[in-house]
Amino acid sequence: MTRATLALLLLVAACGGRLPETRFYQLAAPHPHPPRAGGGDLVIALEPLETAPGYDDDRIVYRTTPYRLDYYHYHRWSASPGVMASAVLEEALEHSGQVAAVVRDPSERTPVLVRGRVLAIEELDESQKRWLGRLALELTVVDARTGTLLASERFDETEPLPTRDPEGLARALSIAMGRISSRATTLILDHASRLIAHPHPAHCRISRVDALAPFPEHASGASVAEDGASTDSHVALRRDCRMGDRRVRPVAAGWTRRRR
Repeated sequence: MTRATLALLLLVAACGGRLPETRFYQLAAPHPHPPRAGGGDLVIALEPLETAPGYDDDRIVYRTTPYRLDYYHYHRWSASPGVMASAVLEEALEHSGQVAAVVRDPSERTPVLVRGRVLAIEELDESQKRWLGRLALELTVVDARTGTLLASERFDETEPLPTRDPEGLARALSIAMGRISSRATTLILDHASRLIAHPHPAHCRISRVDALAPFPEHASGASVAEDGASTDSHVALRRDCRMGDRRVRPVAAGWTRRRR
């Protein structure tokens, strides 16, 4: 059904004195396999994801150009996009076989806290014959005990609509969210497992120093240091760390010496 047909039906309904029925949709990422056997002992703290302005609405967004957002008035999400994405991510963590529970608030049992927001959830109408569902979100993983940033990553997926209608959009976005949650689960569990394996990491103080060259690992600008610090081509970082009562200063390839 084309958008022109939908508009015509709305016009006919309005002339007849009846408004169209409002329909609601949700994300339902498929899990073809049951939760992995064995069960884990990790407890992950996951805050409900926020939603960027423009998409923080139960009305479904569609775009025909990069410059304008339009909304379906009678086709709506059953919950806010952030809440729906959080539910899918929580389910993916529970299906991993490594997680005993997903909670909202951090405690002594939670090695990491996951935060984030939905940046975009929309229908992209590239042409009369090509409609895509697009879902973009960003996640941060922090040490639940110290608040240290461990990872920050942006996910952006598109999926063709199986049918050109709002239900087809919900299906496409569910598939896209399934791919995102799979990658995000790997990221989260990797950092949680590291903290469990090394429960007493060095406590580091970050200071900025003059740099002669950027770090090789940050040359692309796409990654974030595990200690939560970012770099650019003009600034380097130095960490002053304490391991127990012993003061250490780690040195990595690409770190520059302080100018005197």
